[in-house]
Amino acid sequence: MNVACCWASKYFRKMENSTTNDVRGVTNAPNTVADDVMEVAKKMHWVTSSIFGTIFVIVGIVGNILSVLIWSRKSMRTSTGVYLIAQALSDMGLLFFFFITDSLTMLVPSVKTSYAFGVFFSYIGYPIFFLFVVYSIWMTVGVTVDRYIQVCWFTKAKEMCSNKRAVVGIGIIAFLCFLINTPHFKTYHPIPASDREPDDAAFDLTEFGMTEGSKRYEFWVHCMFLVLVPWLTIFILNMLIISRVVRANRGMSKRKSIQGQEKAKKAENQMTRLLLTVTFVFLILIALQCVTQCFFMMQPEIADMRIVNEAFSVAKLGIVINSSINFFLYCLSARKFRKELFKVLGLRRGDREESFSSSTASTTLSTAKFKMSFKA
Repeated sequence: MNVACCWASKYFRKMENSTTNDVRGVTNAPNTVADDVMEVAKKMHWVTSSIFGTIFVIVGIVGNILSVLIWSRKSMRTSTGVYLIAQALSDMGLLFFFFITDSLTMLVPSVKTSYAFGVFFSYIGYPIFFLFVVYSIWMTVGVTVDRYIQVCWFTKAKEMCSNKRAVVGIGIIAFLCFLINTPHFKTYHPIPASDREPDDAAFDLTEFGMTEGSKRYEFWVHCMFLVLVPWLTIFILNMLIISRVVRANRGMSKRKSIQGQEKAKKAENQMTRLLLTVTFVFLILIALQCVTQCFFMMQPEIADMRIVNEAFSVAKLGIVINSSINFFLYCLSARKFRKELFKVLGLRRGDREESFSSSTASTTLSTAKFKMSFKA
């Protein structure tokens, strides 16, 4: 999920300045083959960033704004809701900086030659984008841990899953993520117009950014620790949650009527569907991006780097897609979320449903009373 668009531009630029023997890990390759590989990679990068990326950014920002409004409502104010608000804010920041640092430079290439953009990209755009990437990943971990406690440690959930504790947890996550992300503030530096050609980008790698230490930091800290560890954590906790729900409902089915079993089964299916749609979509998208990124950075001799290039340019969109679709997953998986959404949009469907239910109950009660008085 991490190091998506900016690593692409970083390595494209390094490879363009390399000899043929260094290009994509292919030794003694003809220039035509190397040029063809770079051309395909650039085209895929342009399409995924400028067209699909922009669409997902617009849709995602609107969806995350609605998510914040809904999770902030009084009826939705739980510890899980607090984490989901933080995640939606992180996703909005991620999408905004993705558009500024990647999509915009694809749509308007001349912007990269502006010194003002070079300063922005080096000290704000590039590092802050990665900061929001890490925030988004670990907020998903926070949501999963919160849900795990409520399902598997339900006797301690009231004490451990308060709104106040959720805010403290979010603060700790934010501080640690910022601390770990500090090397990205030293990766790029702006270049004045007098020190470069007119068509060259107004930013370039610093001495640190060109070292093996920077590459090791990106691979071991970001690719492994900040992506693989949360991926495994979310996967394991979800398996434990699903297992707990299944066992609990099986135990209940032994003591319930057929009607009760059907209700328990529906509740089990709804919980399973919610977990699968929200978190496993995250796992799939991030797994694809992480695997292709590792190949992209390591450039193993056994890999067909043309295929890796194409896969990476598409898979890096996984981070953007994941940050854009959570709102729709909430709508598909949670009836209460849909109900609050209708209220926020002024459709008042929830009120009509409640009014209809109370009206039906009142009519039934009145009919029963009439029958009793008639018999008397």
